[in-house]
Parts: sequence; C-alpha cells; structure tokens
Amino acid sequence: MIKKLALIDCNNFYASCERAFNPKLNGVPIVVLSNNDGCVIARSNEAKALGIPMGEPYFKMRDLAKANGVVVCSSNYALYGDMSNRVMRIIKRYSPEQEVYSIDESFINLSGMSIDLIKYMQQLKKQVKNWTGIPVCVGMGRTKVLAKLANRVAKKYAKFNGVFDIDELPKARFNNLLKTVDIGDVWGLGSKSKIKLNALGLSNALEFCGANKSLIQSVLGVSAVRIQKELLGESCLALELLRPAKKQIVSSRSFGHSLVSFDEVNQALTCLARKAVNKLVVDHLGCLSMSVFIRTNPFSKKQAYVNFSKSIKFVNPLYSDRALLPVVSQLLRQIYQTQHQFYKGGIVLTRLVPRGAQYDLFGRVDKGTLTLDKASHKSLLSHVISANEIGNNRWLSNAEHRSPRYTTQWQDRKSTRLNSSHKPISYAVFCLKKKTQTNTHTHTLPAATHE
Repeated sequence: MIKKLALIDCNNFYASCERAFNPKLNGVPIVVLSNNDGCVIARSNEAKALGIPMGEPYFKMRDLAKANGVVVCSSNYALYGDMSNRVMRIIKRYSPEQEVYSIDESFINLSGMSIDLIKYMQQLKKQVKNWTGIPVCVGMGRTKVLAKLANRVAKKYAKFNGVFDIDELPKARFNNLLKTVDIGDVWGLGSKSKIKLNALGLSNALEFCGANKSLIQSVLGVSAVRIQKELLGESCLALELLRPAKKQIVSSRSFGHSLVSFDEVNQALTCLARKAVNKLVVDHLGCLSMSVFIRTNPFSKKQAYVNFSKSIKFVNPLYSDRALLPVVSQLLRQIYQTQHQFYKGGIVLTRLVPRGAQYDLFGRVDKGTLTLDKASHKSLLSHVISANEIGNNRWLSNAEHRSPRYTTQWQDRKSTRLNSSHKPISYAVFCLKKKTQTNTHTHTLPAATHE
C-alpha cells in the first residue's frame, strides 16, 4: 500500500479568525498584535504586501498602519483556540488518523483510500470554509516533509485551487521544484541549520537531497538525515496520534502597567495561578513543583533589569487552586522588593503527574479537585475571581483592539448583535456548535505564532 499523507494548514489563521465574523475586513490589510499589544505576530497577505515584518513593534508601525488603512487587532486567543478546535474536528471527519500539529496545522493519513484524493481534499477545504469561515490549503505527499512542501505550493499557486499532490509531479519537475526551495525553508531545518549547510556549499533542497548522508549526519545529526530521506520519499516521521505528555504548564503575562505594590502583584499572580490550575484540571494532571517569577521591563532606561523567581517542591501532587493559591502568595513574599516596578510575572507548574497519583504513602493528598463537579469546573474555566482579588485591574494586559470572543463568551456575542459594525459572517458560523457537537474529539492546542 502506497503511503499518502495530507497537511491541512489554515491560511493566515489569526487574521482569518478576525475576518470570519466581520466580513468588512475581507481584502483589508490586517495585523494581529502579541499580548499587551506589543508586536506583530500575524499578518494578512495584504499586510505582508505593505512590507510589515513579523515581530515589528506596534509603536514603530503605527503611522504606516494609519496611512494604509491597516486594521490592528489585539490577540484574541480565546477565539483563536476555539476556532482551531472547530477546524480540527471537521478535519477529523476525513481520516481515522489525525495529528494536530499546531493551532492551525493538522496531518491526516489518506493511505489506502481508493478515491480521487484531490476531489476529496477539495471537499474538506470547502466544508471547513463553509462551517467556520476559515480558508485552508492542503498539501499531499508520501511523507510529512513532502506534504509540507506540497502545502507550500498549494498556497503559492492559485491554479491548484488550494490543493496539491506533490507525488503527481514528474521527476524532472519535482527536481526543479526542489531547486527553487531555499535550504532554510525545508521543514525541520531552519536558520541555524542553513548556516552550517551553506558552509558545505548546499543552498537549496535539491542540493541537500544529493548530499552525502554521512556528512549531513556529522554536521546536523541523525534528525537531518531523516528529513533528507523524507524529501526523497522515504517515510521516517510517523504521525503522532497522541500528544506527548506535558512537561510543564506556564501561565504568564506582561502587565498593562508597571506594578509596585505587593497587593497588585499578588492579584496578578493569583489570576495567573488560577489559569494554570484550569489547565491542570482540563488535562487531569497534578503538579509536584511550582515556580513564581516577577521581572522588570528589560527595555526601561529608568531602572535596572531584575528577574526574581522562587520554587517549591511538594511531597504529593497538588491539583486545586485551594491548595496552590496560598503557596503563590507565600513564594511572592520571599522575592518581592518594594523599590522595583514589575513589568511581567508568571506561574510555572512542573513535574506533572496524572491526577490521583500519590508519591508519599504517609504524605497529605490534595483532594481539592479530585471530584470536581460541573459547576466547579465551569467556574475554573471562566477564571472567576472575587472583587477583592481583582483590585484596580492595572495588571491586565493592554488589548485596546481586541475583537469580541464570539464563540466563547455569551456577553461578547450579545453585544456584537447590537453593534452593526461587527456582524457575524453567516448563519453557518452560528451553527458551528450544532454542526460539530456530535463529534466529541477535542484537542489541547498551543497558542503560538503562526501565519
């Protein structure tokens, strides 16, 4: 049986999510900013055409954006994560084997299907667009690296209508394609590998394929040899049908304003700790170690940069906010100093173990969330905090341009209906939940920078 894999990649995912519920943004240049409206983490094709680079600080591009009608959006991870989950559940319908590679990419196994795969993937592409408003492109090949390369072609050339099977290329045309691909753009290599390979006289994917395997291994290791074999059609990278177990949970944030008082910093870390606990609950995990950190602004000219952190280990794993929150305040007291203005803080949970595990026979077991009812779980999911914890909210990140959280917050959806400038895309989008509720397959996805 000939192996066939497909990579489905959402086009300019963050920008597409913004457009899905606001069709007025179609054809308009869009940039999405990082937390605290810091720098550019996503761009639409129109924004790329204006020369706005990834990672550009917002204050540097503000005038350019205003002059060219660029729509600036604060990052809306609640929306992006939920939309991603909806897209992945639709993709799951097309194959029994799926690897959710990132928030906007998914591999599926099409091996052994005696159908027209181009038409089949066009159907997938159309269904994702109709049900979510998110455009995708599909690349197919015998290996993951070839599928990734095929997806690149599908995005670049409109004649393929967003779906391309690289295995259909004749040998000569395939070699010509490899010749056009910079060696640093080969999936799995990157800029550091490019420097080393350039030193060997290798500048493109075709030259990389023809290079001596022993030489490649001596310079970059066995992983680079696997990539080389994948480019040549030999499958070395299997689909990861189950996500590897988490090694840590990080909940951090840049504050909207510099914080000085202990109470304000404690309020911020308390909220972040609850978010970290929510992730523990969702993944049915406990932690045997926790770290708290606070730091000043590294770019400030008024004060020196400092980074304080404190860690603690537990005899038995902790699972609940009831057990962890007092420890947060305790650790913060040990590192807090009044003379500093703190710019960022966070919580790191490490040494993660399955819920219910006990490591000390005579130690105390935290049972705070071992039997969470639905009401308690819902409370954690929404990060409900009492009024005295919220304080003045100065620690909240700036998000002046954030769109409504259409799919996760009812209040945001209600307000949107009353605002004529933000109309949902169509009835199909509001039917997403109904369309996908029969499929209970869910994913925990990273919030990373993707285009």
